[in-house]
Amino acid sequence: MLDATAFAKIASLEALAKAHKKALIGKRNSHSATATNFRFMSDLLQIQRELVSGSYRPMDYRRRIIREPKVRMIEAPAFRDRIVHHAMHGILSPFYERSFIRDSYACRPDKGIHRAMARVQHFLRSEPNLYVCKIDISKYYPSVNHAKLRELLRRKIDDPRLLRLLDVIIDSSDSGDEHDYLFPTDSNYHTKGRRGIPIGNLTSQLFANIYLHEADMFAKQSLHAKFYIRYMDDILLFHQDKAVLQEWQRKITAFLYDELYLTVNPRKVRIYPSRLGVDFVGYIMYPYGKRVRASSLRRFRRKFHRNLKAYHKGAVSEQRLDDMVNAWSAHVRHGSGEPLIKQITEELDSHKFIAFVRKKHRQNLRRLRKPTQLSLLDFDGSDSR
Repeated sequence: MLDATAFAKIASLEALAKAHKKALIGKRNSHSATATNFRFMSDLLQIQRELVSGSYRPMDYRRRIIREPKVRMIEAPAFRDRIVHHAMHGILSPFYERSFIRDSYACRPDKGIHRAMARVQHFLRSEPNLYVCKIDISKYYPSVNHAKLRELLRRKIDDPRLLRLLDVIIDSSDSGDEHDYLFPTDSNYHTKGRRGIPIGNLTSQLFANIYLHEADMFAKQSLHAKFYIRYMDDILLFHQDKAVLQEWQRKITAFLYDELYLTVNPRKVRIYPSRLGVDFVGYIMYPYGKRVRASSLRRFRRKFHRNLKAYHKGAVSEQRLDDMVNAWSAHVRHGSGEPLIKQITEELDSHKFIAFVRKKHRQNLRRLRKPTQLSLLDFDGSDSR
């Protein structure tokens, strides 16, 4: 259990200063970060006073919609709230890491996509002829129930001031009615009270793992699933008997609905032979190989060609194009994508060459159209012959 010293550690100037440094990563040029950096100590003292007095309240989130890889609402906290989130995360994350299972990934130290891929391939090599059951939770972040999340936090935390602060963070956002149409009116999504944690909060990432840790324990302790892995809200179960997987799928779906008030998306539940390739975290995986998911390639090509058009119009810089292709190449390279990288790189070089030729052509036209400046010496009346 986290005792009464946890809140004092979070509210200490040392913890807030460390959190301020972490919150600056990737945000140094933002207006709020620059202002807070200028008033470094006075702002930290103000945050500390609010935390200690219990008057701290998060500011409004900055909301924006992203459309790749799917449409989602991102709610970004104000910079001062990012400091508080980092201070809390610095205490809570190491504590909860001790209880999380090995095979839950995402938003954990050394538990990224490539570690998850390696683990799946280890499962596939361990036993032949496995079937895989893929489970996806419908609108996971908007569905996290506030009352249930509070209950789970209180099982491990015994510090009243820290619990009050966590309640303030939880209450700072809810999913509203944006996704109401996706769920029946009598479903737990509607009838169990406020729900939703913002995508974009550092605390939300931790809350999301704490919440689904209950599903991890159910799979391990009740289902006794030897081969189980979760990457945030994407769950895979493996077994040699397809009928066993069908039973597990029914039981874990019921557990998620009854105990965590979450709904499994029935259109994304699949049970199939793993020899066909396991679709997970953007790759199709086999025991000794992997490739990038075709839908990811199509999505990148659309984005790439949109940016090429913008590049020729002067709306996108060459550096931005290079950064985009380099980031994509790093992703694809893990899926044996060297031929694809070569193809895209050659296409990019061709467009750069075309842009260079057009630029030189425009420069030459401007020089040819520029009026000739004649010297007065050309009109001195002297005969040069």
